[in-house]
Amino acid sequence: MTEAAQPFVGLVEVVPRIGALAWVSDQLFTIQGTWAETMESPAAAVHLATASRHHGSHVGLWSDALPDSPVLDAASHISPPNPEWQVALAAVHELTASSDAARMAALYRGLVPRHLSLVDALAERLGGPGDAHIQRVLSIVRRDVVADLTGGHRQLETTLGDDEGIEMALSTVKALDQAFRT
Repeated sequence: MTEAAQPFVGLVEVVPRIGALAWVSDQLFTIQGTWAETMESPAAAVHLATASRHHGSHVGLWSDALPDSPVLDAASHISPPNPEWQVALAAVHELTASSDAARMAALYRGLVPRHLSLVDALAERLGGPGDAHIQRVLSIVRRDVVADLTGGHRQLETTLGDDEGIEMALSTVKALDQAFRT
């Protein structure tokens, strides 16, 4: 039995998804850039600064992928993927004075894996004519996000240190999971 062909994905469906990815990339750019300046671990600071720079470039890539059409008003679609992202980001912004372990857990057990899921969901949905540019953007972004996630997991492991660090990280992840369920 052959797989059913995916129906053509129109701009009306793609534009909000691209706008959401631009929004998430912008949020990660801001958070990681801000936290890079206050991390106790120099290696974690360098990792966050690099990841922030990647996410900043992704904002531009996603924004450029939005069609220039007065009918769609693509810029108005740069918004959270859903209300849960707003709740989770509000909680994450509260962590600025928290430990390295709590902040790294928020990013690499909470936000960045969910960001990668959004990227993968769009990639799975595309495939029709005219998607080549968006596929190219997805390829670049996915490569960077996977590298960010891999390096972030390594940095998280080094920041955990003791039972207190582990407890703070677990508490942070639990709170983010709850935020994404609301």
